[in-house]
Amino acid sequence: MITPQEITSLIQAEYPNAKVDLLDKTGMSDHFIIRVVTPAFEGVGIMDRHRAVMKCLEPAMQDGRLHAVELQTATA
Repeated sequence: MITPQEITSLIQAEYPNAKVDLLDKTGMSDHFIIRVVTPAFEGVGIMDRHRAVMKCLEPAMQDGRLHAVELQTATA
């Protein structure tokens, strides 16, 4: 299991000004809907945005704290 605060910290380590909103999709603290909004995504394609966020979450995915995510990304 992982907390929303831990997820936010992982993402904001790479994107300090990002606004991160999370929803625990199943109530089990391992499946989340994550919305990341940052100006850093300006001019970046959706797949590259998602890859960048997934790279931030990789440690939690590898150690099993996080099982699945549904990503939404935006610049504003």
